[in-house]
Amino acid sequence: MAQPSKLSLLLASALSLSSISLIGCGGSTQTKDDDAFFVPIIEGDISEDVFDDQRRLQIYLKMPADDFAKLRSEGRELDVAMDQCPSTDFEYTDFKALANIDGEELTNVAIRKKGYLGSLSTARPSIKLNFDTHQEGRTYKTLKRMTLNNDRQDPSHSHQCMAYDLYRAAGIIAPRCNLAHVVINNEDMGTYTHVESIKKPFLERNFNNKSGNLYEAQIADLGSELNHRFELKTNKTANDRSDLDDLAAVLQLEGDEFLTQLAQHIDVNEFITYWAVETLIGHWDSATGNTNNFYLYHNPEDDLFHFIPWGTDSAFTSDNAFKPDSAPLYKNFSLAKRLYDIEQTRIQYFSAINTLLTDHWIEEDLLAKLDQIQAITDTPTSDFQSMKDFITGNESSGQVSQRDHLTLAMVGGVAQTSYLLPDSSIDCASDKMITSLSAEFESKDDNNDEGTFIFTDNQGIRRVASMTLVPLFSDFDSLAYLEDESTSPPVIGLTFIGAATPPLYKDSYILQVFIEKPNYQPGSSKLHGIANNLMLFKVIDNTTIPAKLELINVGHSGTIELSKAGTGDSSSAIKGSISAQMSPVRVPNYMITEY
Repeated sequence: MAQPSKLSLLLASALSLSSISLIGCGGSTQTKDDDAFFVPIIEGDISEDVFDDQRRLQIYLKMPADDFAKLRSEGRELDVAMDQCPSTDFEYTDFKALANIDGEELTNVAIRKKGYLGSLSTARPSIKLNFDTHQEGRTYKTLKRMTLNNDRQDPSHSHQCMAYDLYRAAGIIAPRCNLAHVVINNEDMGTYTHVESIKKPFLERNFNNKSGNLYEAQIADLGSELNHRFELKTNKTANDRSDLDDLAAVLQLEGDEFLTQLAQHIDVNEFITYWAVETLIGHWDSATGNTNNFYLYHNPEDDLFHFIPWGTDSAFTSDNAFKPDSAPLYKNFSLAKRLYDIEQTRIQYFSAINTLLTDHWIEEDLLAKLDQIQAITDTPTSDFQSMKDFITGNESSGQVSQRDHLTLAMVGGVAQTSYLLPDSSIDCASDKMITSLSAEFESKDDNNDEGTFIFTDNQGIRRVASMTLVPLFSDFDSLAYLEDESTSPPVIGLTFIGAATPPLYKDSYILQVFIEKPNYQPGSSKLHGIANNLMLFKVIDNTTIPAKLELINVGHSGTIELSKAGTGDSSSAIKGSISAQMSPVRVPNYMITEY
């Protein structure tokens, strides 16, 4: 197996998919020999503020080993999670745990896994705790529940809390946030981010009224057909979603009537500030960046909708791998696009960005906050580098600071593309085509890697892709090893290129295999989320860098078996096999506008 320099460029876009909608203190997997509920001396000064950001909460959990193994394994299949047809029938299992939080012991605490796709991990699962489920009325320092995010897409543990701090500084209602050190069954899971749950207590505290409709959005936009993508979280029995339909109807209006009627449904100034903060922090997986990760609350107090941010672990990165050139001025949400196209509100949007840059985007203060987080968590300095580059730029890599990037974009110096979900019906009734894929692979010296992967394409044709024959047709490595350290834990990417029949090895295919580093060892790993999974691409054009690829299928279920888990060089071979079920993903046909 040759070094993958050229292949690394070919597959840059493919491997970046591992950090999809993806510690310092990184989470040792060492487990103590005894089964005692070990709780060490509490670190730091405990305060009554459960969201105290001056220290990490210490959360120790104990549960039956079989229950924890099942909790770790649960999650939506990758093909289901990526599909544009929403899946509403999946639920995580509730288990019971003994908890010790900052020295206070709580029995019969409900615990379950959390995460839709990007945060799914078997090594370090995100979790939710509920103190009220088995003991009605019980709270921990006023909280009925805790949401503990594994920071899979943020090894620095800085994105979420710093993002929510900036929302609140700008006057936007956002969840409270701090850090926690989590240990489960004496296994040190490392640093997690503790985020306030968006539930009725949050609504009562922030809006003085918890009786309104609360909607959660995951790849959802406003429209007569698109509205069904919003999940109603409150008032489910009544299920009256007419308020959302009324808001969507306003988007069909033209001229002055649009802004006049819009003001009857949302606080336009508040939304523009919300939008400007998403832009400021480079939160690409957001409402305006990706029609994702936000809540809408219709507050009966003022009869207006309010946007609530969520899922900010991918903030401070700006670019959306699925929507090229859509940063930094996000308008991939229908409301943002309409307001951007109106000169008056576009100027107001730019003004809001400039105000934030002047009043709240203080680079020295942001860097000092990173230092504080590093001191609290003992996170390696290298895990903060991408965050620092985003804030101040990096001359050696050619990355400009976020301040300069936004300033240039607002004067038209950055190409911008808008991607909107079409407001059209989707055929979600037809069954997905599930096909099988098998593979055998082994790295060899001198670019003589061997193997095949066999699959059925979308036309129903059985393809046999030969890795062994690739060197006869090109100078690409047919098996490459890459490690992505932008996630926590890191992801190992094994990339296979195969020349396929029929006909006559004319077509080239790429099988991208993702394995979470703790699972990258001899043995078997089940497909799980994006952490351990497969993506199958057809090469459309290999003359460009990166190559143009068509995503054909993604993993549904199956196993990756490794007998040798090396890096592919002469002293560290890779050998294994795959047996999996895969299916195509129904992806949106975006409405694209370039500026």
